[in-house]
Amino acid sequence: MSLRKPVNENCKECIYDNLAPGTWLQQVTLCSIKTCRLYKVRPQTKAQIPDNVLSYYQAGKTGASQGISA
Repeated sequence: MSLRKPVNENCKECIYDNLAPGTWLQQVTLCSIKTCRLYKVRPQTKAQIPDNVLSYYQAGKTGASQGISA
């Protein structure tokens, strides 16, 4: 059984904000919670992230929680 699906689902649940710009994958790619045990294995987009999404996160948007879900 692959761990990719549960990791993806956890990251999406943790940080995705449907009211913020960008897809869930773009938002997870920009996650800044480096203390999370899943940080190094979080899903990341290979596509360039649009400027409006980057600027939103650089302006101080942070993750919804701190670390992985229980």
